[in-house]
Amino acid sequence: MNIYKLYSANGDRAGFWVQHRTWKNMCAQIHSVADQQSGALPGLAPLHDNAKVIAKIFDVRSGRPISVTPRLENPDDQNYTVIAEPAWSHSRRC
Repeated sequence: MNIYKLYSANGDRAGFWVQHRTWKNMCAQIHSVADQQSGALPGLAPLHDNAKVIAKIFDVRSGRPISVTPRLENPDDQNYTVIAEPAWSHSRRC
């Protein structure tokens, strides 16, 4: 699914964790979509006016931050999936 659908499926809330099928040993916590952490997205589905997605990207094994840019490229890509919150993440909240 794309990030916008995942946000909606999460009760119109950010904070969920994702992986992309092409990422090796990486995951991301979605911090905000369209500059908001909760609430309905602007525009029409499925692209919601190409709303900006801010995320923190980590090594899925260690929790080490690995991205210098918080903006996710191509949030409309259909190859994202929600993952369980990593055990190491309890000390790293958005």
